[in-house]
Amino acid sequence: MRIESATPSGAVVGAGHAVGCIYCFGVFDLFRARWCTHRDGHPSKICPHCARCLCAHPMYGHPELWKDAPAAFRRHGFRGLFVLYL
Repeated sequence: MRIESATPSGAVVGAGHAVGCIYCFGVFDLFRARWCTHRDGHPSKICPHCARCLCAHPMYGHPELWKDAPAAFRRHGFRGLFVLYL
């Protein structure tokens, strides 16, 4: 889901991508979250609510669960996109 922030005048200042954490169910902006340092090939984002990333998820290493990252995601450092981030 795309999210946007606006100034008081209504001007859009940035777009994000809201996701729900699979561990704590907290919703956060995937683009603004910090990257973990667990995987060389595909680091994941850290949930700001529970401080966990997806690297330990049992499906994270399955290549068939990865898609090419759309341009908006590549601009934020994503080379591939894990299906749970959609």
